[in-house]
Amino acid sequence: MRSIMRGIYAPLRLLSTEASSAQHTGLVHIEKQFESVPPSERNKEAFYAALIIFKERQPRSYVDFLHSALKYMKDFGVHKDLEAYKALLNIFPKGKLIPQNQWQKIFLHYPLQQNCCVKVLDEMEWHGVQPDKETHDIVVNAFGEWNFATRKVKRMLYWMPKLRHSNKYLDRRLLEKGPLSQADLAGLLLRTISRDPGSKLHLWKSPSTSNSVNNEWIAYSQSILQKNLISRLDPMTDIFIDGPFLSYVMDKPVKYVTIKCLPDGALQDFQPKEENDDYANWFQEWTESRTFRRTIHEQKNETILGLACLSTFNNAMAQRLVELLNAHTPKLSEMNIRLRLDK
Repeated sequence: MRSIMRGIYAPLRLLSTEASSAQHTGLVHIEKQFESVPPSERNKEAFYAALIIFKERQPRSYVDFLHSALKYMKDFGVHKDLEAYKALLNIFPKGKLIPQNQWQKIFLHYPLQQNCCVKVLDEMEWHGVQPDKETHDIVVNAFGEWNFATRKVKRMLYWMPKLRHSNKYLDRRLLEKGPLSQADLAGLLLRTISRDPGSKLHLWKSPSTSNSVNNEWIAYSQSILQKNLISRLDPMTDIFIDGPFLSYVMDKPVKYVTIKCLPDGALQDFQPKEENDDYANWFQEWTESRTFRRTIHEQKNETILGLACLSTFNNAMAQRLVELLNAHTPKLSEMNIRLRLDK
């Protein structure tokens, strides 16, 4: 905390000079305290400086100030900082908002203040910031032990640790341990959206030379079933590379393309039969069961033959993707590849 306080003197001077000049010109809206900071200087220290100046004046409009602070948390880069949320919750006065009798406990005591506190806690929950015991104590000292806002933070303390790693498709610890490259995010996305458990991920990177460094890469996912689907296609079949489509790995956007073709109308959907004890026609039933059925990749309107993420979505990278896929499935060279990339 001392290192933070040392770095906020410069933003304090900037905000204090603007506040003193505003006193001579008239009343200034609360949002001006955050809008007046240049975008290049919006950081954690400047955000704490605005909170310190607001506390020194001891104004009554702290609810409006908290609503304005929530709007600019992402601009200042503190929307995932637990200490920033604690500083916001510490603005609520201590003891004044605690209900004193049964009627005040039954009804919503100080509704604007409690709804504002719940909104701050909702912002924490939306960005995945888990509260601690100190956060709970701050809310209890402001609103009492069993008030509406206090119940909200108690539920967060109970449920957020339990649901933190409940997503079986994505291990969020891979994202929280440090910044990941775009290729790593593409691998996480393909692992998440590939429904076939037998899908294998491949990553290709362009070789870097001493004169120039290329950051071109291709990440693609394909399973054995998809390779078999390509081998069963007739020559000169149209295969489309469509995209890019936008998806998210938690809060990080990643784009991908699909390799697909038109569906085969001769295939049948799998329909399980009712069990019976008639074994007279067992050979005929066994023969019918060996016919081709729809796989998970053969949808009603299209057949997915692969998924891929590209560093740049252009025709040259798409052609390189086709070459990489052709190394695994040589029959792909007999098909008509049609590129449908949006620019």
